[in-house]
Amino acid sequence: MIKKILYITLLAVVLVGCRDDENIVYPDSHDTGETTTTGNIAGMYVLNEGNMGSNKATLDYLDFKTGNYSRNIYPSRNPSQVKELGDVGNDIKIYGSRLWMVINQSNKVEVAHADNAVSIGHVDIPNCRYLAFNSGYAYVSSYVGPINGKSVLGQVYKVDTASLQVVATCTVGYQPEEMAIIGKNLYVANSGGYSAMQGMGYDHTVSVIDLSSFKVIRTIDVAPNPFHLRADKYGSLWVSSRGDYGSIPSRLYEIYNNSVVDSIDTPVDGFDINGDSLVYYGNKNYGIIDLRSGDIVNSNFIHQNASDPIKTPYGIIINPETGNVYIMDATNYVSSGKLFCFDKNGNYKWSTWTGDIPGHTCFTGKGMGGTTPDVGDQNSAYIQAVDEYMPAPGQFVNALPEIDADDNADSAAIKASKAIAGNMNGLITLGAYGGYVTFHFDHSVRNLNGNDIMIRGNAFEGNSEPGIVMVSVDANHNGKPDDEWYELRGSADADSAGKVIYNYQITYTPSPMADISWTDNQGQSGKVYRNNFHTQEYFPRWIDGPLTFTGTLLPRNGHRITEGGAAYWNLDSFAWGYVDNSGTDEGCSFDISNAVDKDRNPVSLGAIDFVRVYSAENQYCGWLGETSTEITGARDLHINI
Repeated sequence: MIKKILYITLLAVVLVGCRDDENIVYPDSHDTGETTTTGNIAGMYVLNEGNMGSNKATLDYLDFKTGNYSRNIYPSRNPSQVKELGDVGNDIKIYGSRLWMVINQSNKVEVAHADNAVSIGHVDIPNCRYLAFNSGYAYVSSYVGPINGKSVLGQVYKVDTASLQVVATCTVGYQPEEMAIIGKNLYVANSGGYSAMQGMGYDHTVSVIDLSSFKVIRTIDVAPNPFHLRADKYGSLWVSSRGDYGSIPSRLYEIYNNSVVDSIDTPVDGFDINGDSLVYYGNKNYGIIDLRSGDIVNSNFIHQNASDPIKTPYGIIINPETGNVYIMDATNYVSSGKLFCFDKNGNYKWSTWTGDIPGHTCFTGKGMGGTTPDVGDQNSAYIQAVDEYMPAPGQFVNALPEIDADDNADSAAIKASKAIAGNMNGLITLGAYGGYVTFHFDHSVRNLNGNDIMIRGNAFEGNSEPGIVMVSVDANHNGKPDDEWYELRGSADADSAGKVIYNYQITYTPSPMADISWTDNQGQSGKVYRNNFHTQEYFPRWIDGPLTFTGTLLPRNGHRITEGGAAYWNLDSFAWGYVDNSGTDEGCSFDISNAVDKDRNPVSLGAIDFVRVYSAENQYCGWLGETSTEITGARDLHINI
């Protein structure tokens, strides 16, 4: 739905994940080949923001000794944490022997042991953003006000690193972001992001705080929407301004002796400093600025691999010992990101999958982090592979996952598998009514007491896009999903009696780069409409002719609400039994005992081998568009993880 992409643009997206909090989640690991046997840097933590509203912030670790990249290590180190790291990881740094992580929408700074990521405690700070450290204190920038509240002046919180207690606050500009320390002063970039969204315009200042008095002693006017701050070894402060995303472009500014002394006439979205070089990216360009002269000495620094390009650069860090440049790629902002490694000359070395929206990193000293628990040879709790991926037309089709012109049914299934198999927490769309995905585990899923399978969607309150679950037994033992299918009934069978349509059938007719027409067996017709937010083809690119789907049609759950002159769409949740219907663990979970045959008669299944999920609504909700079920992954609830 368009609503989800608007959340990406304005709020960094809302995706709700599910977790069985009583089980330990072990990370997955793979070898990057990145090994370093000398120097003091042993590894690198990567903090993935995760999608807002999902509690999907995750922590990864790259071990330079072994070359192993381990994803999502925090749950296995902290199995008692109910919501794992929390909602939106925004910054990460090591101070002394402790690892500090800002979890923005959970309104806390999580503190852990730097050598193993085991939690020590946390500090409650509202809408916290970034970290800086000096003389036994942590400084945390904070928007103060909530994301949907009135824009208020921000603050910097001063925290005793030993006791984890807030000891003072200092009011700065609107929506403060990154900070840097030069001498006895703390510099704070004030972006004014919320103010701009509310028609007040961006802030354009850097506040200067005297650390001894912890008061603002001056304010430096720079440019609209300042964000990143880095101090170099010559006493200059480098500030990136993101502009207004329109007429005012992003730029880089140099502050020296509390005055703006230079600006670099090139887009700069992110940068890091190593020695005399400032390496930046902006508007798909990657360059180097000589800090001594302020000149761009290389405007084409990064040499990408044509078959493995960076899609959405979201963060950068340079290893000061090797000169290797690591660039974080948010890809599509809603599924797994990537970490790219380039050598000191900008040559491509490797890339690896990360958690969702990787954006923040820090290096660790020797002996810190990197041990992945041994999970033995047990069956995996997660999806092994996707067997079939056949979405109905929709605004996310051919984008989640990304489908190329030369893809076919097999390669489309492989791409869907890469997104949701294993502990990927990726995302695929099923499109409008009838679109489906079929998958299997590396074992039969048993039908035991209670719920048996958890299937993750991205529902949140007011945004339910329900999908129906089907299960099948490999009765002919050929390893293919070609035996009889059984539906897992849901609450609508009883709660919406007379409104559910069984044996519903719909046919979509392709019309390249245009609205997609449909007709059904109820004498109705309509269209899957295109919009300005998604400009790719909406019909599955590997299908040439019409698409027909048959199944159960749930009653419409979307309705338009008008309050105080404002109108919005609400998609109500059903009580239970559907994918992408609820954000709770219970709401994501399914009992095989609810299986019914094609005549709606209960069937008794001891175990199942294949699972299918299909979109179960045929409705168009104004600017939200068609209702489409999305899936981020699934797991067998009977296997400890």
